[in-house]
Amino acid sequence: MIHILLIIFFKGIVYSQINYVGDEKVREGVYFFYNYEFDKSLKILSKARTDFPDHPGVHFIWAAANWTRSLAYDPIDTSHVVLERSLSEIEPIYKSLTKKFNLDPYYQLYYGSTIGLSARVPLAKKRWVTTLFRAYKGFKKINKAVAKDPYMLDAKLPVGLVEYYTYMTDSFLKYAIQLYGLNASNKEGIDKITIAAEKSDWAWIEACGILSFIYLWIEDDPILAAKYSRKLVHSFPNNFYFNILLLEANIKNFHHEEARIQIRKLKDLANNLTARQKRWYLPYLNYEIALLNFKEKKYDSAIEQVNKAIDNYDGEFDVVLGYCLLLRGNILDIKNERLSAKSSYNECVSLNNFSGAIEKAKYYLKKPYYKP
Repeated sequence: MIHILLIIFFKGIVYSQINYVGDEKVREGVYFFYNYEFDKSLKILSKARTDFPDHPGVHFIWAAANWTRSLAYDPIDTSHVVLERSLSEIEPIYKSLTKKFNLDPYYQLYYGSTIGLSARVPLAKKRWVTTLFRAYKGFKKINKAVAKDPYMLDAKLPVGLVEYYTYMTDSFLKYAIQLYGLNASNKEGIDKITIAAEKSDWAWIEACGILSFIYLWIEDDPILAAKYSRKLVHSFPNNFYFNILLLEANIKNFHHEEARIQIRKLKDLANNLTARQKRWYLPYLNYEIALLNFKEKKYDSAIEQVNKAIDNYDGEFDVVLGYCLLLRGNILDIKNERLSAKSSYNECVSLNNFSGAIEKAKYYLKKPYYKP
């Protein structure tokens, strides 16, 4: 899971419990950011950067919003360029701010998050050593902030995520991380992320999204996934990804009627997606429809939808793709097409992305899936 979890939090809004001048405008920009109103968000945040240049979070949040807008409109390589340019612009600002406000740990927190977010590009390219090095540099500064104020609830997210994620890595990365003095613990990591999700001022947004992801695709606890994804959808009803998380939780919890309502909503929301977002997210929706059909034993419809998801998959990361391949293998096993099923499982395993789908595919390579 190095592909997803290590860096998601650096995009997250690690905000403070202290009030700063400009908070109201920054909060407004964040709301539009998460509701996919990117141009409105960037207009507000760009003005806030000018009006409140000493605000600890505004520059980082602007960079994250700028990058996310690029992801919505541009090819992935272009979005990487946008991200790196934005970070190059704000890193010297944070270097200056941490000197100017050296007693305030929140500037150090955002400085570390800025450096950590620079790991996002090598992460997407699966350049693990560079990813680890940059992420560690960011985490080291965040740890300094936590040392100054151990009660920063928003900082529980990045610290917990690193603890959880390092536990999930392969032996080489785990060894390398331990050399940096980091602790690898899935329980302690989840506990900290949960605190951020339930008690922090702003990190709760990304924390809830990460917990939903973990509980759906790693820990296999859809009840808890539903708890956090429902909170997100309530606050950001137009966010397609948050709605996808809730949809999968509903399907896995056998809330099929609610899932069908959610699918209709997502089809409506899809009309407002950009062309790039449609290429990214619609295969996710195809997968969810396939999963619902599978649960309802509509195997012909399920195989049609999951093949559509696989054929059109254009996401930056391949976690959902792994689950698509796993589901296809399960359906083919039910249809007594064992050779084709094994081929799909092998494709899943070859992704090597540490998601729960990988271990399940390995199991079904040895023993065919049988419908309950």
